[in-house]
Amino acid sequence: MLDLTRPLKVHLRVFEIHRTTLRVVRLRPQTSARFSTNLFHRTWHILTGPHGAAILGRLLWGLAFQRHKGTVVLIDGDHLVPTPFEADPPDPILLVPDHLSHVDVDLLRALKLRLRRATDCPTTLRWHTFGMQGADFPELWHDDNRVIRSRERMTKRAGFICYTAPPVVLRSTALSIYEMRYGSGTDYRYLAEIQGRGWWRTEGEVQVVDSFDENVSAAIVARREVLGDARSIASEDQRDAIYQRKHASLGRLRAARL
Repeated sequence: MLDLTRPLKVHLRVFEIHRTTLRVVRLRPQTSARFSTNLFHRTWHILTGPHGAAILGRLLWGLAFQRHKGTVVLIDGDHLVPTPFEADPPDPILLVPDHLSHVDVDLLRALKLRLRRATDCPTTLRWHTFGMQGADFPELWHDDNRVIRSRERMTKRAGFICYTAPPVVLRSTALSIYEMRYGSGTDYRYLAEIQGRGWWRTEGEVQVVDSFDENVSAAIVARREVLGDARSIASEDQRDAIYQRKHASLGRLRAARL
């Protein structure tokens, strides 16, 4: 269990881009949580395991209380892995507090270039989650809060999966995701729900997969066995073959442990 009274150590880099100061917070290499992303049924997904849910919840909670303009949280590099289903490649994840930071496509393209070129040592910060333990969920579903809820968005911009929300929504999302650290099987939390007359959909979702790392490893092996040297899936038959082979491999592995 993570101790919420102890800060999470993170790295910070500050970039001046297009006359905008960006304070980019990233996980340290020592943090073992891993994440992936995909697009399924027109919904962007952040995929992780129970430990990743705990870390993501803490990142969102701390982000809701940031005061420095231009602060964003970036999950990238070794903290990204292929999906636990068919080992599709992931995209970097950007968490944006909409009261402090605005990121457009041009800014994100420039940020991507600066990140690749960065050679300086980052600053280590302590990411606090004061008040998270025992906090009540904010009440967001009254009609009076419709405008606030509409500011929650999840989109892909310049290669980043961007989750943007105001502080009260960040806090609610943080608590929901953090609670999924004890789940078993697969659990999920909708993000950026959009409702119209007679229809409803979500732009995003966080999906927590039990034995996430094990599923990722099995998916990578299954994809290699089905596709060989091919880099992309050419048909739904191939996708189904990878998925089925992954489950067969997991079944044999778990049976051998009994």
